[in-house]
Order: sequence, then C-alpha cells, then structure tokens
Amino acid sequence: MSVGQDLLNVPFPDMVRSLAMAIADGQRSLDKTSVDTARLLAEEKVSLIEEIWEVITPTVNSMSYTDADGDHTIPITGATVQADHSDPVEFTLLQAGLFPTFYQFTETIIEVKMSISQKSSSSKSLEAGANLSVHYGPVAFAAHVNFKTSSTYSYSAEGSSLLRTTLKPVPPPARLSPRVITVNTLPMLQGQAPTVTIA
Repeated sequence: MSVGQDLLNVPFPDMVRSLAMAIADGQRSLDKTSVDTARLLAEEKVSLIEEIWEVITPTVNSMSYTDADGDHTIPITGATVQADHSDPVEFTLLQAGLFPTFYQFTETIIEVKMSISQKSSSSKSLEAGANLSVHYGPVAFAAHVNFKTSSTYSYSAEGSSLLRTTLKPVPPPARLSPRVITVNTLPMLQGQAPTVTIA
C-alpha cells in the first residue's frame, strides 16, 4: 500500500456532501422553527398597561412655634403624589415587540489531517566454504553454506478530521415581519390632523 493511495482513499467528497446535506437539513429545521414561533407570537395575546402617570400637587402647610418674641407661624411647602394608570389593553406578542429569531449558517470549514509513515529494511548475508581431503582411496569432499536473511517492515497511519460551522442570528425576512401602524388622534383635540407612524 502506498502513501499516495492512502491519501486518495480519504472520502473527502463524501464528507463534503454529507456536511452540505446536514447544513441544508439544519437550516430547513431552523427556518421552520422560526416560522412556527412567529405564528405562535401572532396568536398569543397578553394584557398590557400602556401608560402609568404620577400627578404631583403642591401643598402648603404651616407650622407654629412660640419663642421670646411671641407666637409665630411658618409656611411649609410640600407636595402630594397621586399615581394612576390606563386600563389594560390586549396585544398580541408580536404587537408587544417580540419577534422570532432567525439563524443562518455563515461559515463552514472541513479540515482533514493525515500522518503516514512507512519504513522498510532488509539484510542478507551468505557464507560458503569448501574442504577437500585426499586419502588413499576415494576422494572426500565436504562443503558448508551459511545463509542469513532478515527483513523489517513497519507502517503507521494516523488521521483526524475537523468539521466546524458558524451559526449567526440574522434579521427576519421583511415580508414576515408585520408593519406596525400607529395612529395618534390626540392632535385632533387641538384641531389638528392625526399623526400616523409606520414602523
């Protein structure tokens, strides 16, 4: 097995495809959740008190005291505070200012690291010898051969992968957020036209 083949065996296209599909599925689920939240906020209602006021009224009291010069009266100024509020008005949670949060995948990183090492070594040795002996009679011949061989092979491969994605909140779609139109008729009490505010 070669190092180049190991690098080719990394399923990088499959990793990219799987990550892209996972992001698409995640984005679809996030959008559906935000739309469901918007629908819930448009249906759920709450009673709110729009105005709370305090009326401060000055009051004058007097304090009397007697000293060597006679009786005296000193005015003391003060104030009374009277608090009240308007009647509760029913609003939807959207009218009250609660809007769903939308999220979007903005950045995705795929990182694959591989460390491959391969080592191969071999050694061989050959030793041969011969002896020749002559006797009276048949000739004797002796030979010896020593053969040594060794082979070492080692292979190691390490790999790691990192998938990182960034999720950030984004403004809701313009058509999904309702326009809030406020008509102020108070100027009509002074003979003026009402004011209209669109937010």
